[in-house]
Amino acid sequence: MRLDHTTAVALHVDRVACVVEPEWRSFLKDAAWLHDIGYSPELVVTGFHPLDGARWLRDRGWADQICRLVAWHTEPLEEARLHGLDEELTAEFRRPPRLTSAALAWADLTSSPTGEPWDAERRLADILERYPPGSIVHEATRASLPALRAAVWEIENLLRNQT
Repeated sequence: MRLDHTTAVALHVDRVACVVEPEWRSFLKDAAWLHDIGYSPELVVTGFHPLDGARWLRDRGWADQICRLVAWHTEPLEEARLHGLDEELTAEFRRPPRLTSAALAWADLTSSPTGEPWDAERRLADILERYPPGSIVHEATRASLPALRAAVWEIENLLRNQT
């Protein structure tokens, strides 16, 4: 199931790569394929998949830009804080450029868990339904809704203005 989601994210990134900084486009495409690698049971160290994935990639020599995108994908700071890992996240990985981060968040939030295209509001509602109130993911998602919606709006606005 996660491979279907990842494939959809990569296809969506192909659609929006043209709106991000040219020097970040190939990194964005690679990060789309790798953004959820930290869910792999063999890689779990902290239980916070963006950080686990980014560290694993960094330790194997992947480009810093890819590691940063994986670490910061889809507004993870609140979840990192709830895990007690916000200082580690910010110390180890600089935030990528805002527009590139927004493009990856948009691609992630417009891809269902099984790879279908969804609008971001449906995806956010799905996350909030799958994770119970009081859980770290539920609470982090609720706290991050304004930033997530802003990222999606920014990318969708850029896409509308391209046509």
